[in-house]
Amino acid sequence: MKRRKALSTMAILIGGAMVSTETFFSSCKSDVKEAVFTKEDISLLDEIGETIIPATASSPGAKAAKIGEFMKVYVTDCYDAASQQTFFEAITRVKNLSEKKYGIGFLNLTIAERRDVLNELGKGKPATVVNKVKPVAGSGDAIQTGKEPQAKSKLKDVPNHYFSMLKELTLLGYFTSEPGATKALRYTQTPGYYKGDVPYVKGDKAWAT
Repeated sequence: MKRRKALSTMAILIGGAMVSTETFFSSCKSDVKEAVFTKEDISLLDEIGETIIPATASSPGAKAAKIGEFMKVYVTDCYDAASQQTFFEAITRVKNLSEKKYGIGFLNLTIAERRDVLNELGKGKPATVVNKVKPVAGSGDAIQTGKEPQAKSKLKDVPNHYFSMLKELTLLGYFTSEPGATKALRYTQTPGYYKGDVPYVKGDKAWAT
C-alpha cells in the first residue's frame, strides 16, 4: 500500500490519540487545497523531527524516515485550510524563536539549543474561541423558574497547539515508516497466528501494528 493512500487508513486506526482528531475524520479528501512547501521547509521539518525523535545506537531517528516529506504529504492531503495555516504558523514560530533566542536559524543550533526552542514553543497556549449561543425562549430551566433564559457559552474547536501538531505528525510519520516500524519497533511481516499472552521483558520494544 502506498504511503499516501495509507494515511486515511491510519486516521481511523489512531485518530483518538491525536489532538487533530477532527482533521482525521473530516479531511484526507481530494478537495483540500494544496499547501506549498519549500526545500527549506522540508529540511527544517527533518531537523525538528530529529530533535523530537533522535537517532540512537539501536534505532534511526525521524530524519531517516524522511519526516519532512511525510509532513508535506500529510498536511497537503489531509489538512483543511485552517489547519494548514496553523501548521505554517508553527514553522514560522520555530524560525522566529531561533532568531530571537540565539540570533541564528534553527538548522545552525546545537542539539541542546534546538530542544530549548521546541520547549519554548510548547509553553504557548492557543486562544480559546467562545461562541455565545442564544437558547430558545421558554425552554429548559426558564420554564421551571420563570426567569429569562440566559445565553450559554459553547466552546468551539481551537487551533492545534503548535508544538503538539509538530510532535504528533513526527510520531505518526516515524512509526508508520519502514525504519520506524522495523527498527524502532518489533515487526513481523507475516504473523502466523494470534497469541494473546506474550511474556513481557522490561526494555523490550513495542510491536509494530
